[in-house]
Amino acid sequence: MAIGLAIIVLLAVIQGLTEFLPVSSSGHLVLAENLLGVRGSGGGTSVLFEVAVHVGTLGAILLIYRRTIRNLLAGLAAYVRAGFRPADESREEVGYIGWILLGSLPAAVVGFFLHDRMAAVFNSPRTTAVLLVVTGLFLLTSRIRTGERTLCWWIVLLIGAAQAVAILPGCSRSGWTITVALIAGLGFERAAEFSFLLSIPAIVGALALELVRGDAATLEGLSLLGLGIAAAVAFVSGWAALRLLLLVLRVGALHRFAYYLIPLGAVAFIYFNVHH
Repeated sequence: MAIGLAIIVLLAVIQGLTEFLPVSSSGHLVLAENLLGVRGSGGGTSVLFEVAVHVGTLGAILLIYRRTIRNLLAGLAAYVRAGFRPADESREEVGYIGWILLGSLPAAVVGFFLHDRMAAVFNSPRTTAVLLVVTGLFLLTSRIRTGERTLCWWIVLLIGAAQAVAILPGCSRSGWTITVALIAGLGFERAAEFSFLLSIPAIVGALALELVRGDAATLEGLSLLGLGIAAAVAFVSGWAALRLLLLVLRVGALHRFAYYLIPLGAVAFIYFNVHH
């Protein structure tokens, strides 16, 4: 069955909106692809499609946090020019990059060693539905605030562990990492910034892993043009979703997404139990 442009755009919009909103993009794609009957051959997830839409959402992160990223790169360049000795003007930026690398380790380990086992979960919409409910319940704890701490090694590793958990479909990466950061005592703005900057190596690493493994399964009939359209749509919708989430975080309303996730997961679980 060839995949029509309408379905490509629909799935890309779902990915773009749900990549940053704390509702799990992978979970929504699993449910949507099962409902639409467009899962890849053997029931596997469309790897190239997911790569394309993740490139689009990555572009949204780079656009919104371009100043921070530019400062980090400038600090890194100054560090290299100084013979890998952090000067005063680059110490903060190099330290922040170090936190990003440390926070990326848990997801890298899980993704590399448990890739095949994790892939099986993407073929289970019922498991995905349960994890959507779990994510919703976890978001309710985002109302817990313990101060305005700065990043340290144990907070970074906790956030990194949350990102590793969020590899599972139904577990929102932004929802889990930002909630853990808030519980650990980071402010909303600092929690959001670190969460989304932490997603950059995660997205790039996932892309590299899929390319190395040669896992190029696609939605049947999906062309290079379709992949380009998917990336562009995901970029636009992802940019809008990220801007919306930053507004939501400023008013401390992250937990309200639980009121969407819990009913959605419950209804999806019942539906796929009846129709499987």
